[in-house]
Amino acid sequence: MEKNINKRPDMLNKIYEFRQEDLETENSKDREALSEILNEVKLEEIENKINELLNGKETKYIIQKLELLIENYEIQIAYYSQKNYKQGFKDAICLCTQCLQDNDENK
Repeated sequence: MEKNINKRPDMLNKIYEFRQEDLETENSKDREALSEILNEVKLEEIENKINELLNGKETKYIIQKLELLIENYEIQIAYYSQKNYKQGFKDAICLCTQCLQDNDENK
């Protein structure tokens, strides 16, 4: 228990978690904007076409693999979004610190 008391919280994670709801709202708006330029492809259409060509077991297998592939992309997007948000925040803090130091040196 003593280890947990001495452990500093990761403030960047805390800030990200605090802003996560705002980020999700922004992501929703982005999805709406992107829907106008993305290709119109639906998994159901692909599933129907595969069903026409193959039997049921093979169709289910292929559809499950496609769903996992899509899920992998979503996981990667979420990972990079979080990573880039945190890096951007770090860069902003470094820039502010540098500006303050430059300002102090010029006095």
